[in-house]
Amino acid sequence: MKLLTKLSLLIFIIILLTGSSFKRIDYREGMYKNVCKDLRNNILIYFIFVDSKITSPWTEFDIQSTIDSMRIAIRWIEGQAKKNDVQLNIISDYFIGERYTTVRKNLPNETVLGSFNTGSNLAKGLGELNSWADNIVKRVGAEVHIVEKDGIPEIQNPKNKERLVAHLRDEKQVESVVLLYLMNNYYRDDISLPVNHMGTDDVEFAIVSYKYPAVIAQNILNLFGVSDFSKSVYRRNEKKIKLLTEYFPGDIMQDVYAKNINDLEIGQYTKYLIGWSTELDPRYHSLLTDKIINY
Repeated sequence: MKLLTKLSLLIFIIILLTGSSFKRIDYREGMYKNVCKDLRNNILIYFIFVDSKITSPWTEFDIQSTIDSMRIAIRWIEGQAKKNDVQLNIISDYFIGERYTTVRKNLPNETVLGSFNTGSNLAKGLGELNSWADNIVKRVGAEVHIVEKDGIPEIQNPKNKERLVAHLRDEKQVESVVLLYLMNNYYRDDISLPVNHMGTDDVEFAIVSYKYPAVIAQNILNLFGVSDFSKSVYRRNEKKIKLLTEYFPGDIMQDVYAKNINDLEIGQYTKYLIGWSTELDPRYHSLLTDKIINY
């Protein structure tokens, strides 16, 4: 009887494991990948204003002030690059309809956090967010008139996002394209989130919930290989989070909500993960990994 019980338990575990993908997070896997490979030379930031039934509507003032915040974030990143002898020129462009009309598309589960946090396996949440992002780009493409391209070789499952990025690469003559979906959560509590930035199954992008320049800059850097230092889906080891706070208190990847971007910096750990430095002090090496995550 005990043998039968053990055998049943073993079969259950095998079924569980084959239905999920367990992997220890190694932040180096986000470096030089996908469509945001190298934060140097010419890169494009393309952003889309998205409305939903629960977010605040994008008014003309909100849109203009967010564009101003984007410019501040871009100038700050370029200034940091100059300090580190990195050649960087950031081009920005955005989609907006006539009379400041936005793309209206509800998130799969009302909020960014709710849409991503669908249970112990993240695959469902990620899949729904990718479908949401593709549907938005489909609407954008109808007005942008995206020319059909061969695609991007490194993306295994091409969808609408991939075709938009291929179009923008050709149009702007750049290699790296930062794709941002902007939500007006100024009066709500939600998260910003990078998606697909640790692999090449689909085009990486970020959903940005707030228009603070520091939050925008942080999400741009997410897509070039570095994760937030505060607790999130991608960083859960409390001891390592504490060490990052001690080592790099003024880093842009800390919790920067409502902080002045000019009081922040790009520290050694962040420089390494975004490719601005080829070396990392050995005492920080243990911070390059985190707990096992279930995709």
